Amino acid sequence: MAENNSLRTQKLLVGIFSILLVIILIIVAFVEMKVTRDAKPVIEISGVNKNCVTCHTQKGIAVKAIDHWKQSLHAQQNISCVDCHTAKEGDFDAFYCPESDFLVARHPTPKDCAECHEQQVQEFSASKHAHQFWLIKNTDRSVFEIPIATKNGCEQCHHIGNLWPDQSVGECDACHPKHTFSKAVARQPETCGECHVGSDHPHIEIYLESKHGNIFRAQEKKLDLNYATKNNTPIPIDIPVCTTCHMDGNETQPMTHNVSERLAWESQSAWSFRTVWLEEKIGDWKMKRSRMEAICKSCHSPEFAEMYLLTADFTNLQYNEIRRMFVRWTKKLTENGTIKRLEKDGKFYSDPVLTGWDEVPEIAMYHAWHHEGRRFRHGAMMMGADYTQWHGIWDIQKGMVEMLTWAAEKGDSEAKRWVESTDPIKFAPYALFDIPGNPWGINVLSNTLPYVYNAYPDYWDLIYANVKTVYDHNLLSEKQWQMWEKKYKDKEHYLGYKYNADSVFKYYQDLDSKDTKAFTEQAVELKLPSKPFWIW
Repeated sequence: MAENNSLRTQKLLVGIFSILLVIILIIVAFVEMKVTRDAKPVIEISGVNKNCVTCHTQKGIAVKAIDHWKQSLHAQQNISCVDCHTAKEGDFDAFYCPESDFLVARHPTPKDCAECHEQQVQEFSASKHAHQFWLIKNTDRSVFEIPIATKNGCEQCHHIGNLWPDQSVGECDACHPKHTFSKAVARQPETCGECHVGSDHPHIEIYLESKHGNIFRAQEKKLDLNYATKNNTPIPIDIPVCTTCHMDGNETQPMTHNVSERLAWESQSAWSFRTVWLEEKIGDWKMKRSRMEAICKSCHSPEFAEMYLLTADFTNLQYNEIRRMFVRWTKKLTENGTIKRLEKDGKFYSDPVLTGWDEVPEIAMYHAWHHEGRRFRHGAMMMGADYTQWHGIWDIQKGMVEMLTWAAEKGDSEAKRWVESTDPIKFAPYALFDIPGNPWGINVLSNTLPYVYNAYPDYWDLIYANVKTVYDHNLLSEKQWQMWEKKYKDKEHYLGYKYNADSVFKYYQDLDSKDTKAFTEQAVELKLPSKPFWIW
């Protein structure tokens, strides 16, 4: 009996040790796999480049730049210091390294990058990134701002379109950081947000507010943005970052460094207009829109993508009519002498339609374009509801009220009539655009909200005429016109007129009445026993 127990004990111990051995082997294998996976590539440095690295390291000069380079694909491919910093006598940025007779370039330019990345540099040079309007139309900066303010302000971002003495254009490391030139960093939304941020173009804020940005934040730690885009392959990540829509490719679209190839509107300018930028090479606005739609349709249904973009198109068209109203008033007030222009020795330094700064209508008009006008348009195109609404159209309308109130105070009779009017339609002193319904679905209450829907029996006839006009002027495609006309002909469906939800509406009205009673009793009608400490 004792012998049997001993045998069983031995078997049990053998089994336990066997299990432990398997566990240990699994752990060792996992560690080895991790070590292999995390192993850093061997970087070979020789010749002149070794001299650069040795000298910089010994003197403690830009040592981190060397560490960053060692992390790069350049380093793995033995592309080293002098390959990018090569210089010839007479080059604009050539200098001799201290304590050496070695000539190097201080500023590698896109011309240098093109030695290996010719296609990318050519694509970039054909983009609006390479052509910054501040180089040509910088009146607001050169008059209203002092020069030193632009050095670390405007110029820091707009350097992406720098025109170099060697006649190359751009700054590759504006997106790909020195010296890693990381694709992952270039794709990180906050990299675009270094410049596309703030009151006049808050694209990073709009993106992070949108569903796209919301999902990105939820899954950011799981993403590897260091992927290589290959033609005719699916987007390798499940959610879009900035480059997904504007640069990366999918099954039908090639990757591009020309961020203008998919833009159908010039919507940062004082007026929205369909893009004509290099259309002889990259196609007209319809071609550019088709490229963007092809990317959208990687994730969204065709109907949703097309409806959403069409609705955003109407935001651009609507902005133009609001802009037209501001132009009319600033011109009128300038011509009658109410607005004074900045001038010296017969030369005007302000255009009241663009960059006037010292009187209320000029300031309101500039902001209605350069700030809230851009937010209104870009919020609509990038799914940023708050920027379309409260930071966009609401602030535009506020500027309009300030302008017309100022004009009335200065004695303009037309402005006085506007201020004194009690008709709610006075807040739309311009032509309107609209579309029955929205991309999200049918809301049976939406038709009860806008004042104009109920006050003007011919509202949709007027809208039809406006939409038909912009279609006739090639501002909408045939496909877009057909989509809009389909919704117009069946607007009772898309606006929810033909559906009855009175019982549901009454249920929520009753709940709201309960809320109203509560705040009335608890706040509005509450009387405290003490008197005010300040006696009016």
